[in-house]
Amino acid sequence: MTPFQQKCYQTLKDKVPAGRVITYAGLAKLINHPNAYRAVGSAMNKNPFAPEVPCHRVVKSNGDLGDFAEDIKVKIKRLQKEGIEVVNNRIVNFKKINYL
Repeated sequence: MTPFQQKCYQTLKDKVPAGRVITYAGLAKLINHPNAYRAVGSAMNKNPFAPEVPCHRVVKSNGDLGDFAEDIKVKIKRLQKEGIEVVNNRIVNFKKINYL
């Protein structure tokens, strides 16, 4: 695991609580690599600590769920378990529950 991945995982775990989401770009900003949103996506895809490190909380900037290493239905279930409403693979009230 790279130091970049470790920083992504630790920051996500420490900063984004259950019931909230963050965008790939938002997480990149939090770790002081604002242009590394694709690298953040790659790190989330390789997350060996899920669901303890909640990569399911990282979504696209428009509220779409984005990809998920497992079946997208797993991401939806995890989000719904945390009280996040998902319709047509998109976060409902995205602006309200977005961390940043």
